[in-house]
Amino acid sequence: MPTPSPPKPILVFLHGAGTSASIFRLQSRRLAAQLSPHFDLVYLDAPHACPAGPGVLPFFEGCGPYLRWVDDEAPERERAYWAEGEGGDVDRLVREVRGLGSSGGSGRRRVVGVVGFSQGAKVGMEVVRRLEGMGRMGEEEEGNGVDVKVVVAVCGTAPFQGGGDEREKGFRGSLEKGVVKAASVHLIGEDDPWRPESEKLVEFFDEARRKVIVFEGGHQMPAAEWVNTQAVRVVLDACGL
Repeated sequence: MPTPSPPKPILVFLHGAGTSASIFRLQSRRLAAQLSPHFDLVYLDAPHACPAGPGVLPFFEGCGPYLRWVDDEAPERERAYWAEGEGGDVDRLVREVRGLGSSGGSGRRRVVGVVGFSQGAKVGMEVVRRLEGMGRMGEEEEGNGVDVKVVVAVCGTAPFQGGGDEREKGFRGSLEKGVVKAASVHLIGEDDPWRPESEKLVEFFDEARRKVIVFEGGHQMPAAEWVNTQAVRVVLDACGL
């Protein structure tokens, strides 16, 4: 009998606010087409219902429920989301991501990266930061199906986005917790109204291991092939493929 091929490593996809995993599959299809030969792509749904997000209607009319990871409309609501503990949304997502990695007859499936759009990008940042913290505390054996090497942040927003003293205080407090050590590539829409947020999110990643690509477009997944190809190259290099 032929030897089974080892399982592909996993990339976790986190959608933006007011969409869903199924919608994100369509939105990210150009990037996914280049990644899927090398990785298993796992799309997760956020836990909270909300109105449809920017640009979702009318194209995705009737494709609800529309979901979001965090209520970030006010600093106090967002602060509750980032709180650590067994009952916290972020820690539940961390456990879900860790649970994706498993051992099987043909080898171990490993989660090696996160792709996040808009709100999903900042949530992905925090998930990876906490996973890296577990490794530093010697807890890697518990989550041995996770070895995050790369983050792709597309039109990301930052923790405590927006202006005001309370938001700025929250942003700085979050940044003081440290930066993500994994390699990262940041795809930023030139005309994205949330571009300043995308640029703030870059600060949460290791300066020596991050790459920023500005593309023509707004708050959207990039359509240009060269943008997706450059992002995929960063992912493949980070994963040694």
